[in-house]
Amino acid sequence: ASSREEAEEFGVKPGDSVVPYFEFTQMKNEKMLLAKAWDNRIGCAIAIEVLKRLKGEKHPNIVYGVGTVQEEVGLRGARTSANLINPDIAFGVDVGIAGDTPGVSDKDASSKMGKGPQIILYDASMVSHKGLRDFVTDTADAKEIPYQFDSLAGGGTDSGSIHLSHDGVPALSITIATRYIHSHAAMLHRDDFENAVNLIVECIKGLDADKVQEITFQ
Repeated sequence: ASSREEAEEFGVKPGDSVVPYFEFTQMKNEKMLLAKAWDNRIGCAIAIEVLKRLKGEKHPNIVYGVGTVQEEVGLRGARTSANLINPDIAFGVDVGIAGDTPGVSDKDASSKMGKGPQIILYDASMVSHKGLRDFVTDTADAKEIPYQFDSLAGGGTDSGSIHLSHDGVPALSITIATRYIHSHAAMLHRDDFENAVNLIVECIKGLDADKVQEITFQ
């Protein structure tokens, strides 16, 4: 539009959402996936795949996969969802910073794409629950699922709200090393997606009421 009047003729109003157009693209290396809004469509994809994989598995747990809203402006959807669900254990699944992004130094991020999901030790919204973190890494080691430790000096994930809900919830952020987040064209590695799904599925299969008590109060 070249003027306010023309924009109004198009039906554009103050407060309307703007969505960039970008087509999903497999790079020359077909495991490198380029798309808009991996933050946080990849988290939704992981949650959906975990639920699909668990459908045929025997385990004693009730599992919720939630696509929250307004994470970027205060972790708000996670707060209301956690208050409704009242979980015993929570995983915040999101993107993280890929340290092998051009222009990003090892001080900013140490993780590399394709080397496994990131286990976040701390971010600006929380310090990860040690008992849950140990359970997840022990599970990964036992199942030979690769992972990386990382931290975020700024920002946070939905775990930051969830762990403060009710009387406190053991929570951990499991993220995917991603280049160019918050841009029209972010990039991640399919192996990290697959391994995040595998890790969360195996963790859920290893949980029951006794294990939750052990994790929570150890």
